[in-house]
Amino acid sequence: MREKGGEEHEIIQKRSLLFGPKFPLRIPRMAAKEMDKILWSDRILAPFQRRTSSGRYLPEIDGLRCLAVVLVVLFHSHGFFTSGSEPSTVPELLTTDPGTALLHMPHALMGRGWFGVQIFFLISGLVLSLPYAAHYLKGEEKPLIKNYFKRRFIRIEIPYVLALTFFLFLSIIIEQSGWERLPNYFAGLIYAHGFIYDGQHNPLLFVAWTLEIEVQFYLIVPLLCRVFALPKLLRRLLLVLTILAVDQLCGGSWMAFTDSIWHHTVIRQLNWFLPGLLLADLYLSPNLKGFREQGGILWADLVGGLAWLMVFVLIDYHFTLSPRPFVLLLAFWCVLASRYLGVVFRNRWITAVGMMCYTIYLFHNFFIHTIFGPYILGPVVPYQKGNWPINALIMSAMVLVIIMACGFIYLVVEKPFARGRLPWKKKQG
Repeated sequence: MREKGGEEHEIIQKRSLLFGPKFPLRIPRMAAKEMDKILWSDRILAPFQRRTSSGRYLPEIDGLRCLAVVLVVLFHSHGFFTSGSEPSTVPELLTTDPGTALLHMPHALMGRGWFGVQIFFLISGLVLSLPYAAHYLKGEEKPLIKNYFKRRFIRIEIPYVLALTFFLFLSIIIEQSGWERLPNYFAGLIYAHGFIYDGQHNPLLFVAWTLEIEVQFYLIVPLLCRVFALPKLLRRLLLVLTILAVDQLCGGSWMAFTDSIWHHTVIRQLNWFLPGLLLADLYLSPNLKGFREQGGILWADLVGGLAWLMVFVLIDYHFTLSPRPFVLLLAFWCVLASRYLGVVFRNRWITAVGMMCYTIYLFHNFFIHTIFGPYILGPVVPYQKGNWPINALIMSAMVLVIIMACGFIYLVVEKPFARGRLPWKKKQG
């Protein structure tokens, strides 16, 4: 009979083979047979674990990516299920009877799923600015501009080009007139479709407008991050005032950049990126570090839950000076500082979905229109528009199918380039 220590050693070896020798292992004190039971999930999730050499990986961020992409998928699919007469906004729900409001609440939430894009923007602001913030505030090595753009290009461009090319050929084969979209294809390749076509969506991949904005933000991040060289009070005040000014320009009473070409540029969405820079500043503060080392604080769970609720409530209201970017910033901060809310966003199944969110974002509409086509969902699962919350259950099942399908595409298309280098080249150094 094997010793207990030998059994645990065997389990450690199994997990090391799955995740790599450098993967951090936390082995609880349990019998070997009980640990073997969880290995099936390890085998599934192993390819979807993020590895980083910086030591600054925040699993909560992948959890937030999961939330954002699920919201987007639900938003793009929920139109198939609406009759057009359901109450969908908070003011409409408040004026209906409680029973009707409760039944249609899933529809109202899914109809606000477009806000997942803004969540993505704030995540980008945080993730891209954090190395620069660490340099200016902690004295860490400054990111090299050349390596920064190289990693961005490999991680984003190659999967995007493959997806765009796939949809071009699909258009040629199905519509027999896809050659007319070659100009859209080439405009998309250089992330300039919105500029060339006056803010119009690319018919080959209409979600690409957000990628164009992301690329524009990539270009200005090194310049924006020089704000971290300023004294603490001055830089935070400057970021807050800039967020307010941009929000006023783009969505307030002046309405300066809300139409046409400007709507799909980084100028219009900068009020969602800049809170990410402010969050990077707060994340490196001793207070948040202390909270995380102590396992989080309970009041952050309560405030965070309320903040996430308010984010989706405030969508339906317009303000001269909108609090929405700051409420979303507070919701993010609470996820990082909380005791139990963070546990949800750190769940390995949730972070795994967050890891492949780029693939899901690129391909989800293809699967939505395939599933809802006349040959799949209609004959198998007849649904009635306006039938809530039954339709919400059907949509949730559909999301799971899309995630599983995109999981395979992620492993083949995105993952080889996810670490920002060509897979056939050896890592130097």
